[in-house]
Amino acid sequence: MSIHAEKTSVDIKDGQLLKKMLAYAIPHWKMITLCITLAFLIVVTDLARPYIIKVAIDDHINGLHKPMYAVEAEQADRLKSYGKSIVIGGTAYVRLDAAAAESGASSAGGEALRKVQIVEVGEGSYLAEGWVAPNAKLTAEGGGSEVRLTGEGVQLPAVYLDDATISGFRDRDFTGFLMLGALFLIAVIGGAVLSYVQTNLLQYTGQHIIYRIRGELFEHLGKMSASFFDRNPVGRLVVRVTQDTESLNQLYSQVIVNLVKDFIVLIGILIIMLQMSVKLTGLMLVVIPLLAALTVWYRIVVREAQRKMRILLARLNSFLAENLSGIRITQLFVREERQLEQFRELNGEHYKAGMRNTVINSVFQPAVGFVGNLAIALLIWYGGGSVLDGAITFGIVYAFTHYVRQFFNPLMSLAEKYNQIQTAMVGAERIFELLGEKPSIVDKEEPKPLPKQVRGEIEFDHVWFAYNEGEWVLRDVSFKIGPGQTVAFVGATGAGKSSIIQLINRFYDIQKGTIRLDGVDIRDLPLDQLRRAISVVQQDVFLFNGDIASNIRLNEAGITDDEVKEAARMVHMDEFIRKQPLGYATPLGERGVNLSLGQRQLLSFARAIVFRPQILILDEATSNIDTETELVVQDALKTISKNRTTLIVAHRLSTIQHADQIIVMHKGKVRETGNHYQLLALKGYYYKLFELQYKDQKQDMQMQHAR
Repeated sequence: MSIHAEKTSVDIKDGQLLKKMLAYAIPHWKMITLCITLAFLIVVTDLARPYIIKVAIDDHINGLHKPMYAVEAEQADRLKSYGKSIVIGGTAYVRLDAAAAESGASSAGGEALRKVQIVEVGEGSYLAEGWVAPNAKLTAEGGGSEVRLTGEGVQLPAVYLDDATISGFRDRDFTGFLMLGALFLIAVIGGAVLSYVQTNLLQYTGQHIIYRIRGELFEHLGKMSASFFDRNPVGRLVVRVTQDTESLNQLYSQVIVNLVKDFIVLIGILIIMLQMSVKLTGLMLVVIPLLAALTVWYRIVVREAQRKMRILLARLNSFLAENLSGIRITQLFVREERQLEQFRELNGEHYKAGMRNTVINSVFQPAVGFVGNLAIALLIWYGGGSVLDGAITFGIVYAFTHYVRQFFNPLMSLAEKYNQIQTAMVGAERIFELLGEKPSIVDKEEPKPLPKQVRGEIEFDHVWFAYNEGEWVLRDVSFKIGPGQTVAFVGATGAGKSSIIQLINRFYDIQKGTIRLDGVDIRDLPLDQLRRAISVVQQDVFLFNGDIASNIRLNEAGITDDEVKEAARMVHMDEFIRKQPLGYATPLGERGVNLSLGQRQLLSFARAIVFRPQILILDEATSNIDTETELVVQDALKTISKNRTTLIVAHRLSTIQHADQIIVMHKGKVRETGNHYQLLALKGYYYKLFELQYKDQKQDMQMQHAR
């Protein structure tokens, strides 16, 4: 399987994921509770606005024609139970709501109340002595105070109302408009302020949670073994720490509380609509089964689409990270077209997955919109007829149309929220899968601490090792290195030299045998103490983004500037650094591109020395540098290897002739052991290697002389 491949199976169930995500949210429960409370208040302000307009329509715009009770002005207190009354021409009037009018109660304080109502007949307005059925067709007969309103089965005495009297009845409406306008403005401003506060609190909470998760991820990655990084490309891990955590941030800072808010909206709207009209509410709920079927279908198809998109995005990022890091190799071998083909293939797969997700959303959202519009169409059809029949008021129909839209808005945005939820769930699945990975190299429960003064004795005792099961890289390797010795490992590529170095640092564990440091099995030692005792200079030097000093001390606060400069002097790097415009504060480009290969190698030597290791390892440290720099390094090595166990892996035998002991490796086994002269005297494998290199050097010298 390609290193870019991702696991497609689901190992963590949704319930387990939610439990793990909840564990990060619990420390912020007070803030989340406050946000939910604010969400409730925001919903109240949102739902209040259509109701305020409904009241304005029914009680004030159309309120003039509501049924009323009337008493003499002196008896106005009798009307208090029905609401606030107005006094016109010595008579107190109170408008009735629908419930009071339907009850037909007509007495207060034991005496019957007058039923009156303002009706419009033709172009005139009349105060009828009695209540008139909605939409009744009436005619006015007579004039002045002798008017009679007649219709089908109706004959009521009435009084003609002039404009001044009508204005008197309207006075309370103008006051009501002012109050309702103020309430509407308060609801709008209050909702905006509450939304602002809630959004900031949610972002604050989400960022804190993600800060913790990212920190734990980075810390966890720092503890993982080398074999883990062999299996996982850098691009994939970058996606985990950045994009996957950001998808969780959206869940914590937006989706969860907004889902609660949407639930409150739905419940609140149902309660208000049931209070206004049970029949209209029931009519609207007819479309719910259709909506439920759409939602179930969407949930089934979109999750798999989202998962596939995330998998393909991770592959794409891994490919990009790898190829951009190795762009020079691609250009050197003219592989741009081939790499472009691979990129197009991966990009095309991601595009197809994205288009499938888009198609699903483009079907779901209009479908939900259609269901919502169907509900409004039913509402207009039935509600409009009910208004004409006088069964309900126009204000109720108006409010219902707004509430139906508000009811379907959360469902319309379900696609976006569900995408966010699924993206977050997939991201959480990957994050917790990564956090659940255990390092293969760990300390024992009670490790043996290293003494402060490490002698540097290293012993391999019948060591067998394989990166992959059964494919042995080292076979029954045994040797012993005394404290302070300089020992070199030579052999052909693949002989196992660098693997020995990896094992001494315990980047991998062996399958058989024992590796000891000062007589103690390294598996019994604390990892941090073991690795602090060892410094490694590798062939491929990695320099971090920063200045020269920070790359030498690696941001270790305990290392002083004087110690940094002393380490640079020991490797003959100090003079070069001082010539730089900013000296030790000179910034380095990415991976130190503004330094030559030799300068980077010398910098890595200084880095190794400044930590004062008891064991120094040079893994092909001079193979890529020129002869002049190599001579500088060799001179520095004489100084830095004093009283320090030094291990050297080298191909060029000229660089290790001074070693106290040379271990010759061949096909994972120790072939020969001795110093340079002893091995030459054996005339074995080392002798052949030396003879081949000397022959090549002699031919090079002859060719140069011939020129």
